[in-house]
Amino acid sequence: MSSNSKLDLTGVISPLCLLKCKSVLTGMKSGHVLEVLLQDSGVVEKLVKIIERSQDQVMESKMEKDLYRICIKKGSKT
Repeated sequence: MSSNSKLDLTGVISPLCLLKCKSVLTGMKSGHVLEVLLQDSGVVEKLVKIIERSQDQVMESKMEKDLYRICIKKGSKT
């Protein structure tokens, strides 16, 4: 999947991962895709739940080698 931005959060602790991801998404244009790299499966689960409750959309979530890759499409503001 093609992304407009990448955010590498490997090695970043849990609460900071979520805050950094939200911060980057807030600054993105509607329809753009953010690719996020994570190591912690617990953070992945939390992030997916947060995204599902927002206007944004998880386009892809998979594990590659020792990393989780999540592609998030920025939703429209209401």
